[in-house]
Amino acid sequence: MLTKILVRQETTLVLVILVIGAFAASRSSLFLSQGNLTEILRSSVIYFVMACGAAMLIIGGGLDFSAGAVFTLGALSTCKLLVEGVSWPLAVLAGMAICCAVGVVNFVVITYIHVPPIIATLGTFYMLTGIDNLVTGGSDVLPLPSSFQRIAQGSVAGVSNDVLIAVAVGVLFWFLLERTRFGVNVRALGGNRQAAVGNGLRVFRLDLALYVIAAATAALAGMIYSARVGAGQVTAGGTSTTLNAITAVLIGGVSLMGGMGSIQGIAVGAVLLSLIDNALVLTSIPPQYNSIVIGAILVCAVGFDHLRRARIYRKR
Repeated sequence: MLTKILVRQETTLVLVILVIGAFAASRSSLFLSQGNLTEILRSSVIYFVMACGAAMLIIGGGLDFSAGAVFTLGALSTCKLLVEGVSWPLAVLAGMAICCAVGVVNFVVITYIHVPPIIATLGTFYMLTGIDNLVTGGSDVLPLPSSFQRIAQGSVAGVSNDVLIAVAVGVLFWFLLERTRFGVNVRALGGNRQAAVGNGLRVFRLDLALYVIAAATAALAGMIYSARVGAGQVTAGGTSTTLNAITAVLIGGVSLMGGMGSIQGIAVGAVLLSLIDNALVLTSIPPQYNSIVIGAILVCAVGFDHLRRARIYRKR
């Protein structure tokens, strides 16, 4: 039942993409060019990578609004090390470790101090934003070595490296969610936490893993972005990045109440967000309409989630 409903929502999103694509193609001959379609796909990478971790957390019943600041922290900490001469693999690992520590802090504050997730992670967001500006003095971090920039700017067999990374991340998270005991436990935890505790699930360990995973994917997205633009930008990330990632998650069919969602749905949601941005630019529609369109789609997605849950419970 749940699988059929998710497939139906994903199919609806694909139809929305086709309709928007057809409209954009009718208004601009550039839309269907290979370069533009490639750019749409590459633009969705950041949304998708962040959304994978955020989705896993939300499916497990959690919530993280610090993702945009973790995105920036991961990018800046890695770039600072690169500028100091650290090799890019070590710099990436160090940046990832720093951001995973933020996930641990979020977990501790939420689980042991009992601060609601939205308050705890918003607090983390503002503190990290201040730290980012304090450490860098508000200036971008550059120049970055070409070996690091190739992470996003290089290609294999004509496919951009950042797209290949996104595919690898998507396959990994799909496998974790759909083919492992961990994924089953995450769905059980988000579906009914009390029942999960009663069945002996190690809830605290699951929560810790989910907050660390969400921080790791936000950091990875920040690193990919920095490699693409060739600098660690203080203004990258922030509130808009957080909201875009969560929007991709919700549009993609993940329930804000936990327990339901799919990685393939998130992929479609990320592409849809990127497509809207691209179509508005090519058709010379004022950028203010971007927020209107995405807001309308988000409201419809959350409304559909409410109807979906009501239908499932009626069937039980």
